[in-house]
Amino acid sequence: MKKLCSTELGGVKTDYMLDIGKRSNGYLCIKDGVITVRLPMTGSQRAAEEMLKAHESWIIEKLKQSEERSRMPQGFYSGENFSLLGRKRQLIIEHSAEYREPLLTENALTVYISPQMKESEAGRLFMRYAAAFCEKCVKAAFDKYSPILGLYPKKVTLKKMTSRWGSCSSNGSISINVDVVCFEQKCIDYVVVHELCHLKHMNHGEEFWRLVASCCPDYKALRERMKH
Repeated sequence: MKKLCSTELGGVKTDYMLDIGKRSNGYLCIKDGVITVRLPMTGSQRAAEEMLKAHESWIIEKLKQSEERSRMPQGFYSGENFSLLGRKRQLIIEHSAEYREPLLTENALTVYISPQMKESEAGRLFMRYAAAFCEKCVKAAFDKYSPILGLYPKKVTLKKMTSRWGSCSSNGSISINVDVVCFEQKCIDYVVVHELCHLKHMNHGEEFWRLVASCCPDYKALRERMKH
């Protein structure tokens, strides 16, 4: 059983996901700023809140770290921080009477909206820009490494994925998580190489990792970087 609950942590109302199921022990985890408390069948919301209170300081610190390294904007408001190609940038929203393409600089991305639009409507324009930017970066990686490996996917799809950076199907199609654009190009390269190698090895055996290492010798460090 899963349900969304809330409690007060550090004087702030905080949402968390309560997951009660068949398991021997209870534990909590935080991923992408989302708190999940997993308890055995004997667990309860009261038990979950006791666990949260016991780890309150740790949770607050983790949530703070998650907010600081926020990858994609959550509220799409001017001044919000996000990451693009491994660099922290600020989303700036400006009104313009004339149509203007989003402007990317070293530390910011400016999205222009019409005077009639609300600032909150900038999210659609941002995501359109991010998707196109991601497509460009991912295509560059495939163009570089497919000839090197001699491996070519039948189809490449970019989409939002919640638990992985990429996937490769048995029919030779590859999917890439659009959020990889938050990381440096070499991280994007690693994800593409990883999935290309699955076209030859549909497992994570020694031969698979040897093939990955032939293109990304520092793949272990890149994998670790993308976990945080």
